[in-house]
Amino acid sequence: MKHKKLLPVLLGIMLILTFTACGSDDKEPGPLLNELKEAEFYQGELTTGMVGDTMKNSFFEWKVNSVKTETELNGKSAGEGKKYVVANISVKNTTKETFVTGNYDFIGYMEASEDGHLDTADSFYDDMYPDETELAAGKTLTGDIVFIVDEDVDEIVMDYMEFYGDESIGNTNWVDLKL
Repeated sequence: MKHKKLLPVLLGIMLILTFTACGSDDKEPGPLLNELKEAEFYQGELTTGMVGDTMKNSFFEWKVNSVKTETELNGKSAGEGKKYVVANISVKNTTKETFVTGNYDFIGYMEASEDGHLDTADSFYDDMYPDETELAAGKTLTGDIVFIVDEDVDEIVMDYMEFYGDESIGNTNWVDLKL
């Protein structure tokens, strides 16, 4: 009798473990992030994260809410053999001052070389993170950061590096985007 009651419990535990193991891959960094670390493509202290993790620096808290790829956005094609990487982000000004921010604050890497650097696409639809705007103290801005990559790219690392008014460089935040 005890064995009949134990069997459903064991099956339930096995199911939970199976589904938990399947979903854990998104929280593990891909090989590109480790290659960039080894090549020391950062300044100051490096903090890394995944989609959904909150990153912090001297001015902002920011996170990538979601990431997707598209071959066309708002009627605009990414081009032959290309795709858009759309990272929806939220940036909160954690200071007591207004700061200028824009999509230029972010870059991407698709390989650990000087040629692997990606600039963000200029804003071309309403939901994109602006090219440049003022973000008041305590306020949050949400929008899409867009990169254009070859259609076979399956990982990029999104980079935010602190730059101060005296032109010195602070710390670096990286978020690994699996496509």
